[in-house]
Amino acid sequence: MRPLDYFYDSPASGPGHYPQHFQYFFSGLVKVVFSLFFRPKIYGLEQFAKLPEGSGAIISANHRSYLDPVFLFPAFRKHNIRFMTKQEFFEITPAITRMATWVGIFPIKRASADMESVKRAVRMLKRGEYVGIFPEGTRIRKPGQTVSYHEGVAMIAALAKVPVVPLRIWNTEQICPEGKRFFRCPRVTLAFDEPLNITDERFQSLAKEQRYKAFVDAVMEKVYSIQPPRKV
Repeated sequence: MRPLDYFYDSPASGPGHYPQHFQYFFSGLVKVVFSLFFRPKIYGLEQFAKLPEGSGAIISANHRSYLDPVFLFPAFRKHNIRFMTKQEFFEITPAITRMATWVGIFPIKRASADMESVKRAVRMLKRGEYVGIFPEGTRIRKPGQTVSYHEGVAMIAALAKVPVVPLRIWNTEQICPEGKRFFRCPRVTLAFDEPLNITDERFQSLAKEQRYKAFVDAVMEKVYSIQPPRKV
């Protein structure tokens, strides 16, 4: 069995790419099952057509549920999106670790400056891949919950020289509400908006120690400013 690093460091597509059989199966299964239970709608995929040809991109979204990234796999089945997630997720069981790796998820140690994972994400992006990152770092389950945005998304965008595409997700927190025994089936909506670039003058004019914070704040402000295309 191949080591996990093989999947993290091999291309998602093109020459030398890692095997995609499980990823295709998983994406297809998610599409069928989620369509039945959650009737998801995704808007704004045309934003990716605005990216330079062959360009990678970071997708930054609000975070409400462990299922948030799963809703994106069917939409990006042909592009093989990657997701950065906390190291603790990879310590649940070896089977979960292996399956998560097969579909393109890779770990980051949140309590430290994990430059190995940062460099890994940069390499993915420079190969033209998409990498999903949740700057909130943890699920936001309650109104008024204290949260500070992680600046890693800004650092990675700067190092890889790629845009960040904001994404807002609605209703995934209702699937497994706290204190409830059974899951629910809300309609889940996702909407992308215009890409942001850390190379824009309004960020480049700032000192480096201010630039990353200003950029991630702008990204999340854009995320929460996205209005639902219809009632959600």
